[in-house]
Amino acid sequence: MSNWTIEEVGNIDLGDQRLNKRVVKILGSASNSSEGSIPRACKTWGETLAAYRFFNNKKVSDDKILNGHINNSIERIKKERIVLIPQDTTEIKYTGRKIEDMGYLSSENSKGFFAHTSIAITEDKLCLGVVDKQVINREEIGIRKSSKSRAIEEKESYRWIKGYEVANKIAHLASETTIVSISDREGDIYEMLEKIPSEENKAFWIVRSSINRRAKDENKLKDKIWCKVRKSEVIGKIEFMLPEGKIYQGKFSDERLPRKKRLIIQEVRACKVLLSPPPRKNKKCAPVAINIVHCVEVNPPSEDEKIEWFLLTSMPISNRSLVFKIVDYYLCRWQIEIFFKILKSGCNIEKLQFTTLKAICNCITLYMIIAWRILYITMISRIYPDTDSGIVFESYEWKAIYIFVKNKNPPQKTPSLKEIILMIATLGGFLNRRSDKNPGTKVIWQGMQRARDLAMMYTTANNLQKQNCV
Repeated sequence: MSNWTIEEVGNIDLGDQRLNKRVVKILGSASNSSEGSIPRACKTWGETLAAYRFFNNKKVSDDKILNGHINNSIERIKKERIVLIPQDTTEIKYTGRKIEDMGYLSSENSKGFFAHTSIAITEDKLCLGVVDKQVINREEIGIRKSSKSRAIEEKESYRWIKGYEVANKIAHLASETTIVSISDREGDIYEMLEKIPSEENKAFWIVRSSINRRAKDENKLKDKIWCKVRKSEVIGKIEFMLPEGKIYQGKFSDERLPRKKRLIIQEVRACKVLLSPPPRKNKKCAPVAINIVHCVEVNPPSEDEKIEWFLLTSMPISNRSLVFKIVDYYLCRWQIEIFFKILKSGCNIEKLQFTTLKAICNCITLYMIIAWRILYITMISRIYPDTDSGIVFESYEWKAIYIFVKNKNPPQKTPSLKEIILMIATLGGFLNRRSDKNPGTKVIWQGMQRARDLAMMYTTANNLQKQNCV
């Protein structure tokens, strides 16, 4: 768990070798503390003071901190055949705190900012890294111009197009890899849908539709796109388990009611549509042909609980297999929600005690790399359970874990990744019963903190033993 920090940010260039070394040290310390607390991570007052100075240093920026990790992520992407890049926005709250340059969320009483992030994942949901981070800091609240009077570049929603442009840049850098950008309903922007495949737009995209747009028809029919795809033939059905959650009581109510876990069966349809362009004040949009995939629940408990998606895409839908791939790819979007959960609940970034927006953004960027690492370790142990654990853990690390959990000497042969991850999860509170599924990110995150302490004790004991022998 120590060498990975050097590999991930060791090539950083902050214009000062002391700062370059400091970021590696802080990343290592922060990755060993689950509380998101700089004093707890740094242990001593001297290290804590150095960390606070680092994050407030004028030479340090969130972009520079993330740059080395992004470069390493792209190298991992190049080794894959297909990589998905979901993007999403989360709000980070600091209400009740006096923080220099901090903006507003939804009202004057709610302070904080929005982090719009893109991560790269494989078809097997293995996270390869964070590839983009945008900060949306509202300096004013309640003063909004008409959306029709502004160019798309001036709107907050432009972040979705910028997210696609990042994915497209990666598609050109990783020319042998198919890149698919994935957005939820907020990404349903006409300027996004204009990004049809070409030499310039090499990355594909999938966007969940939020607007029942007008379809342009040769016969001048006035069908909208949702109506057109609903009239298409059923290609097949998909099944998946919907987890527990909450649903809105109705279209005109903000009240949310508990949602029970249930098996979802959806019918799948697909067709090509020609979009009728919306009016724009500063430019004229042209009609664009895109594909749409429709998934609708069969026999839902009620109309309000019905699970229905309209997925707009630039990917081909020429056969059944390709259509179902699009649905599978969209379902992988949930990984970015897990990433945000690790970042906010695991790393506790909303409890950081800084007094400037700059320092908070710098620190959160570092925790983004840690959140990626936790998600990566969690998923790689599920996808490649029989792999040698040496690809993730140093020899002294897995040996310390093994001795403590098993209460016996470690084996000569390195255990599998699944074995060590299960041991780490038990350190974090995982019961490992026969009926239990794979351990989640929370118990692995908590277990890794204890595992690190065990590794430090193991190396210290070995060093003392060597000194006594001498």
